[in-house]
Amino acid sequence: MIPLEKLRKIRVVVLDIDGVLTDGRVGYDGERKIKFFNYRDGHWMKLAIRAGLLVGTLSGAQSPANAQRANELGLSFLREGAKDKLAGFEALVAELGVSPEECLYMGDDVIDLPPMRRAGVAVAVRDAVPELDEVADWRTETPGGHGAVCEVIRELLAAQDKLDKVLEVYRR
Repeated sequence: MIPLEKLRKIRVVVLDIDGVLTDGRVGYDGERKIKFFNYRDGHWMKLAIRAGLLVGTLSGAQSPANAQRANELGLSFLREGAKDKLAGFEALVAELGVSPEECLYMGDDVIDLPPMRRAGVAVAVRDAVPELDEVADWRTETPGGHGAVCEVIRELLAAQDKLDKVLEVYRR
């Protein structure tokens, strides 16, 4: 598991979309691309934001579904069309005024290797390509699109002693 001191430094959660927030499949309804997002992941992303973390996406693809989901959840940022994910990650870090060490990056494929190398905590989803193991601090037990983000955020909030506070409202 990741050392607590690394998790306690995290202020920003950066998520790939396809293969992390979705299971990586793409469907088509005529001209429209269809994606399926996990509700539990979305709820825990909102909890992380309520706990004071910045949570958003960095994707190589662009899709109206990505923007719609980001708006529904009130994400802190949405970056699409980042064919060079390292450049996208570095621009995001500069814009947010944080260091790479304050970021957790979660990915599933080789395009995610460069930002995972730079992030303070690098996470690969369970069904990520094996190449990510060379840089990942953690591989989730849950596959992408099936609650892997929930798994990570829950552990992150627990490590930062924020879990009980965000769950208070549900324990009444």
